[in-house]
Amino acid sequence: MHRRVTAASTAISTSGAKLARDNARDHLTTESPPAEIVPTRTTFLLLPLAFVNFAVGAGAFLVIGMLSPLAQSLSMSKVQAAWVMSAYALGYALTSPVLIALTGALQRRTVILGGIVIFVAASLLSAIAPTPGWLYAARILAAIGAGMITPVAAAIAVATSTEATRGQALSFVFAGMTIAQVVGVPGGAFIGYTFGPSAAFVTAAILCALVFVWIAAAVPRRVQFQPQSLTTLAGTILSPRHLVAVLLTVTIATAGYLGATFMGPLAEVRLGMGRDGVALMLAAGGAGAFVGNIIAGRLTDRLGASRALLLFLIGQAVLLPAFTMIPYGLALGLALSFCWNFAGWGFTVPQQMRLMELDKETQGVMLALNAAGIYLGTGLGSAIAGVVYERWGIESTGVVGGAITVLAILHLLFSDWLANRRT
Repeated sequence: MHRRVTAASTAISTSGAKLARDNARDHLTTESPPAEIVPTRTTFLLLPLAFVNFAVGAGAFLVIGMLSPLAQSLSMSKVQAAWVMSAYALGYALTSPVLIALTGALQRRTVILGGIVIFVAASLLSAIAPTPGWLYAARILAAIGAGMITPVAAAIAVATSTEATRGQALSFVFAGMTIAQVVGVPGGAFIGYTFGPSAAFVTAAILCALVFVWIAAAVPRRVQFQPQSLTTLAGTILSPRHLVAVLLTVTIATAGYLGATFMGPLAEVRLGMGRDGVALMLAAGGAGAFVGNIIAGRLTDRLGASRALLLFLIGQAVLLPAFTMIPYGLALGLALSFCWNFAGWGFTVPQQMRLMELDKETQGVMLALNAAGIYLGTGLGSAIAGVVYERWGIESTGVVGGAITVLAILHLLFSDWLANRRT
């Protein structure tokens, strides 16, 4: 696991050096970033932003890898344990856009640091939860903290990038979230199965506390940005073309989490393995998510956001049912996990670009709504997966997810039609 973290850190550092040369260090704007870099103590601004996403992603999604031990520790069913992720996701979806609007006039550094403090406290409360209700509440609090982090990190990435490298900048910062799939989720599964879920939550809290120090030192106090407000949020939600565009995120994420929610139990069923089999499958999926995220940034810059997004959705529509329906051994299982997550996580960058290109005046709110949409889809997907699992079995989760992905393709076409009709 240490070697994976080192490799991931090296990959981020290498990419960060390239992107940082195109970005400004201080007094950043969302319209015209300065052409020169000021070599200061925070040489690579994108690097800590990627790592804060890694820390939050690992702390949020580790639940997926340890459903079985989590259920055992609090005497829950696996479906009830899946609702732990749903509580987090729904909490994020309902609070993040409002919090971003309410904090729209505050410095971005202040908002991120405040979010990290909340996330650390919530992770510790999760570790000592004596009942399922306590744990649900703690995960909602963690979601409130995360909702103040991820959208702001994305907004800073946009502000520090040129128009030609904006997709790569977003994919780099969001790579932290996908690296969490490579290292954090299987690592959380290993800790959860070996030492118990409480140890996994404490580890997440420690990691976020360390990242707090890095963010405090690296992110400048004065980052210029487009202020947002509750009025901006309300106007965005009431606009049909904005709303339809954002809801596409919900549709895609719902489909994906029909497969992701029970990845751990599926690995147990297919491979007849416990901790090690689950960790391997999650690691392969995380690697696919990381590679897909990087490729998505390049495809978005070259093909355009909508075309790149369509390619990834077609891939998910085919691979998600295959992942849950095809009988497989270890080698084929790892390959399917890699390929499905490659397609499943590739949507994030082109979808964010679509939303930002829709209206420059509402970029901050749109990024917050997009992040909220991911977690709302996560919650809906997890909930639907639980129902499908109980009624038709674990294999059917991927079939239903594939069908929803087809709906997402139609949703994309309608959203693009609506946006073009306005212009």
